[in-house]
Amino acid sequence: MNFNPKEIPMDLRKTLNQLNSQFNSTYDSGVSNVLDRLGYEPKRSSSEMILPALSVFSAGLVVGAALGVLFAPKRGDEIRGDIRHRIGDLRKEGGERYDELRAHHLDSIE
Repeated sequence: MNFNPKEIPMDLRKTLNQLNSQFNSTYDSGVSNVLDRLGYEPKRSSSEMILPALSVFSAGLVVGAALGVLFAPKRGDEIRGDIRHRIGDLRKEGGERYDELRAHHLDSIE
């Protein structure tokens, strides 16, 4: 069965030409535009997913720490003193660990 373009009604020919031009323009405009028209989203990179999650997690940590301090069973000056002592201990331990690592690094260089 052969179709003669002259036998196709004018409205159908016009519609087919419009569809053909739309298909060509869609195809030529790139894969991302085609996927967008189909309703698909481009694949997100891992950094686009991790950074928002980390920011929400960090905000939760800050809010949790603040609420913990507000509802603590000790008075404020006792809590601040405890925090000061803990920070001092961490500094001392960090300095000792730094000295150990530095000595180990210097030994490995020699």
